[in-house]
Amino acid sequence: MRRIATAFVFAVLCTAPLASAQKAIDIRPDSIAGIRLGMPKAKATSLMAKPLRHDRLEDGYERFVSPKQKVEIYFRTGTKGVAVVTTWNRTLQTDEGIGPCSTIAALKKTYRGRLKPFHQGLGTPAYRLGNLTFTRNGMRVGVIGLGRGDGASYVALNVAPCR
Repeated sequence: MRRIATAFVFAVLCTAPLASAQKAIDIRPDSIAGIRLGMPKAKATSLMAKPLRHDRLEDGYERFVSPKQKVEIYFRTGTKGVAVVTTWNRTLQTDEGIGPCSTIAALKKTYRGRLKPFHQGLGTPAYRLGNLTFTRNGMRVGVIGLGRGDGASYVALNVAPCR
């Protein structure tokens, strides 16, 4: 009986790393790092790696930054809950494997005709895919932002890109 119990414990311990080795999808059409648009401040900040930096910005924005996690969340006066989430963390990716520091060529190939160029002046500093914004940093994705409308794209364009 003792051998069976030992074998069972050993089997469980050997399969646990395999289950945890499967990468979670960190960037979804409705969330980044588990943080969703409209999520209350207390819940959203609880999902971020500590320590957090808190900033009050112009135009009614408030920002919480997790330098360790490389994620920022923005709240705006008049908007319920999280208004924008951004990341420059190259380990966070979509289910198709696109994340900050991915090449623009891979981004375009992966999402083909679904990407919408976000124009500013004569250039295209970002691409939109639903509520996701992929900023350009040369020939690479700089930041991925989640938010509604052009305001969210402008927020993402003002975040330092991955390195």
